[in-house]
Amino acid sequence: MGWRSPEFEETMYFCGFDLHVVTDVPSGPGCGPVVHVARAMNLAQAGSNKGISGLPAVQALGDAIGKPRHLITDRAYNFVTDDKFALPVWRLGYTTVYDLHSKQRGTHPGPVGSHAIWIDGTLYSASLPAGLEEIDPIDVDMKDEVRARTERRHQARQAYAFVPHGARRPDGPRRYRGPAVHPARVRCPNNPVSMRAPQSVPTTSCTTGTACGCGRTITLNDSDYPDMRMPFQHGTLAWEASYHRRVGIESVFADLKKNRLGVHRGFFRGFGIRRYTLLAGFTLAAFNILSLHDWFARRGIHDPWARYLGEAASERTPVRGRRGNRANKGHTESLSATRPGR
Repeated sequence: MGWRSPEFEETMYFCGFDLHVVTDVPSGPGCGPVVHVARAMNLAQAGSNKGISGLPAVQALGDAIGKPRHLITDRAYNFVTDDKFALPVWRLGYTTVYDLHSKQRGTHPGPVGSHAIWIDGTLYSASLPAGLEEIDPIDVDMKDEVRARTERRHQARQAYAFVPHGARRPDGPRRYRGPAVHPARVRCPNNPVSMRAPQSVPTTSCTTGTACGCGRTITLNDSDYPDMRMPFQHGTLAWEASYHRRVGIESVFADLKKNRLGVHRGFFRGFGIRRYTLLAGFTLAAFNILSLHDWFARRGIHDPWARYLGEAASERTPVRGRRGNRANKGHTESLSATRPGR
């Protein structure tokens, strides 16, 4: 038995399996479109650990996805212990983009002796001004003026963040430079070079001669909050634009359950997870063929199967399926789970 967020008239409990699917989404906000084909899948018993069950789907991609590559997942995957999902995914070469659970958000102490603090997965100098520690994340339901005001506060806090200083090394460590390290984003009395910056650059409240984290360069390891660290602050407009590319996987499940196919309770008949995994694999393969055919047909060109079979080009452009189908090539993946039986 598994648990899901109730919606419409469904109950929150169900019996069956979790289907974990990886699909392509645009490689960055404003890029694309891409065709949402199922790249990989894994079927697991309902109620099983989402990290353990979702990881095989990512591993199945192998080297088929070029670099650099992002993996966008919902909270079911990053709200598990780091060794179950976040760390293995990093070691596969992915940069992760998450939504944080309310229990993950908040302030945590930074590395010992660093005079830094963690806030929502980002490391900041402890000289962060009062009032910038607790900021609500950007929300789609916010009014425009509230969104703009919240984003200004996030950008004010961003000036005090540690940012990457070099690429991640193969064994995991990565260097991060403080806000007063050249090129400085704040003016700190303990770092005379940073005080040469224009007055428009914020000045910290640090006391000369008193240790602070503004001018430090810190080495962080993969084990330092991998379930929360992202290329940008959580809750900002940049995060929202990147994370919301994940709607591509919702499109896949909508197509599977209603728009293209009818994967619902009773669609598969039999017993045993092996049989259901095989049937789900064939179903996703058929779904991919339909999606690719429609994608290329709308553009008046052969789909991959037609080119492989050497079919002659049609003189007219066939029209099939619904309008607005999203489309073609990116190295960003989205992972989610659904229940075929619901």
